[in-house]
Amino acid sequence: MSCADTCFTWSATPDQAAVLDWRIEDINEVTIGGPLPWLPGIPNRIAADPNWGPYLDARSQLVAQLADQVRLNAADEAPAWAAKPHASMPAGLIADIQVWRAATQVDSSDLRPTGPPQLCRAIQAWQQQLDKRLAVAETWQWRHLLASKVPRVTADPFLPELEERLSNLTRAGFDAGQLVRSAATAGPLPDDHPAAALWWRILDQLPQTSNQDPVTPDAVPATGPTATTPLRQQPPKPRTAPPPAFGPSR
Repeated sequence: MSCADTCFTWSATPDQAAVLDWRIEDINEVTIGGPLPWLPGIPNRIAADPNWGPYLDARSQLVAQLADQVRLNAADEAPAWAAKPHASMPAGLIADIQVWRAATQVDSSDLRPTGPPQLCRAIQAWQQQLDKRLAVAETWQWRHLLASKVPRVTADPFLPELEERLSNLTRAGFDAGQLVRSAATAGPLPDDHPAAALWWRILDQLPQTSNQDPVTPDAVPATGPTATTPLRQQPPKPRTAPPPAFGPSR
């Protein structure tokens, strides 16, 4: 199921009579909703057709069955994009995003949870909804960890930025939860800007590679840590400048 399929714009298919523009929902009453949240239902007049009604109903049921199978598979093991060493991602959200990734053919190596931005109106709206749910889940997880390990940072205005950067680290393959724990044990944080200070400590634990510097604003390492010295044993270095961003914001 590709984006073109889900938007009902198979212009290249030889079965032209089966092509339904997704905008048909705007001008015709439909039966029930589509088999996926972003798909329109079958218009009543077409559903009542003796030929196309059964055909489209069977296609809809097949899509629903495939989505159910993806959900079952998602329950067995968390995918790479959902790796959260510090806390578990809600199972329902993982399943919804896995169905989305399968339907829109997001490459398994793409660690962006919902993959590249979609252009179709209906599918784009659902992607944005998934991204919002994910942001809420990630914020709660990071805030829970930070409040338990370094409660002082929760009052710092830099906290939302810190949470986003921790998410970027995780998507880049690092154990951001362990980095937080290690940085928290390095000693008391300053009274001024403790969240920013914590981020500097985290940056100082990251390994340097020959072709990437993870402390530069736009760097996102392709692989996880490779330093020979364990991250938790690497002492933090003092910093005086504001902490740089790690990776692009979602």
